[in-house]
Amino acid sequence: MKPYSPVHTITTTAKREVQILLLKKGTIITLVILLLAMLGFIGFAAWQKDKDESGEAGPAVAAVGVDAQLLNDAGYDGRAAADRSEAEQLVRDGDVEAALVAEGNQWEVVSDGMPSTGILTGLEGLSQQYSRAETLHNLGISEADYEAASPQIEVVPVDVSGDGDTEEHFIRLLTTFVALMVVIFTVITFAAQVGSRVTEEKSSRVVELVLSSVRPLDFLAGKLLGTFIIGFLSTAVLLLVGGVGLHLSGLADGIELDWSVFPILLIAWALAMLFFGALYAAAGAMVQRTEDLQSTQMPILLLIMATAYIPGFGWMATDTTWMQVLSWIPPFSIFAAPLSFAAGDFTGPQLAGSFALAALVTALVVWFAARIYKRSILNNGSVTKWSQVLRQA
Repeated sequence: MKPYSPVHTITTTAKREVQILLLKKGTIITLVILLLAMLGFIGFAAWQKDKDESGEAGPAVAAVGVDAQLLNDAGYDGRAAADRSEAEQLVRDGDVEAALVAEGNQWEVVSDGMPSTGILTGLEGLSQQYSRAETLHNLGISEADYEAASPQIEVVPVDVSGDGDTEEHFIRLLTTFVALMVVIFTVITFAAQVGSRVTEEKSSRVVELVLSSVRPLDFLAGKLLGTFIIGFLSTAVLLLVGGVGLHLSGLADGIELDWSVFPILLIAWALAMLFFGALYAAAGAMVQRTEDLQSTQMPILLLIMATAYIPGFGWMATDTTWMQVLSWIPPFSIFAAPLSFAAGDFTGPQLAGSFALAALVTALVVWFAARIYKRSILNNGSVTKWSQVLRQA
């Protein structure tokens, strides 16, 4: 008879969990939807960028009393109309969004309802240019002479915060935030899988047969390891596809993205997965039926949602006191610290210190959850409450 091997138990259980997760339609569909949503977001952003750079004509505007070419030069789709009646008919028929009727010193903007603010603002600016051109013509001054005689005043933005280019800083932070949302979503997906799998095995009594020949903690370690492997690889692939998509779409052209944030996000994923996966495993062991799982999962769900909402509220305010404090308090720091680092409000040593503290707390949580699992997994009585567990601890 072979001696008992914890390593063999852990690896065998991990392989079994990998196989089950790969065949689980719900998990696969969730990941595919997330991948398609991410690619769709990148494609839409690239399409908008190409549309803006292509210089497509703006809204169609009919012109009466002024040359339609004047509207074309201003970025509109200018269309000449013989008189006011024809212009109004074009508006009613929906052929144009608005009509510009110039009569003397008054320009009227005709539309079906109130014209859009963009058209009004644009035509007001165009009227000032037209007025200046007419004035120069009446004075016998050419546009070239006027430009040569006018002082060339340049407005230069100066940022004293030390953050560098504002647009580049915003895009870098936005990219990190979107990638972090992918990380959070996969953590929730795979951590919850641990709890549901534990409850399924307990309710079907499979775990009683398994634990008759293996140690409970080795079995739990194998379940966590298998789910961790699939979740980590899935998240890495999603982030890699997102990074390649940004590069191929041209969205990252001219912007110096900090690619080191992606391995940082994978470290954050690993810490969060171990933290919440262990708690979900404990929650799954505390109930007898799948129907009762929600009662023990609710505190964990509230905690993970609070951890996820903090980056959502604070990703544009990483320099505030509350974000700086939460970047040090686990488990909130697991997701808050990478954002603070990407924004330049956290140094490398600070990020390493925050992750080290989170790793220590995660280790304690895993140890605590393992004790709960060991005590509760074979208990087929009433649902164990968190208050009872904490009192025993």
